[in-house]
Amino acid sequence: MIDQGDYQIAWQAYLGCGLLAAVLWLFIVRRIPAAFLRYWLMLAGVIFLFTPVPHPLNPAIWVPGNVAAVLSLMTEGLESAMPIILTMAAGQVLALILAVSLLLWFGKGGSNDKPAESNKANAPKKNRRKAAVVRQEPSLKVETDKV
Repeated sequence: MIDQGDYQIAWQAYLGCGLLAAVLWLFIVRRIPAAFLRYWLMLAGVIFLFTPVPHPLNPAIWVPGNVAAVLSLMTEGLESAMPIILTMAAGQVLALILAVSLLLWFGKGGSNDKPAESNKANAPKKNRRKAAVVRQEPSLKVETDKV
């Protein structure tokens, strides 16, 4: 069977890769203009990655739900994977409820009607022209003495 050290290393590797994937997912999803959709997709992705479920054959071992669902479905069929799929579905319903709560708590976020103003102190003056910088190539002419 699996010993405790291997079990911890496997979970640490999964959590590290999952954290990287979650950060990349958050960078992608933060550009969505609809606040509810943005909150829901952020939470749904994180919950999908980090939902642990008991292993179907050994309930003492917890495994990532998304991996366990796919492997159980492929190896043992739908009957074995159904409890894991229901746990994952409950997690997605929780993500939906949390997204509605975040929308009510924080509001739409970023829906100001007027555009943001730039910092006037660092803005260049309108009438000041920059001096044109002309690049001069080095000359390859070789001077030779004519005798």
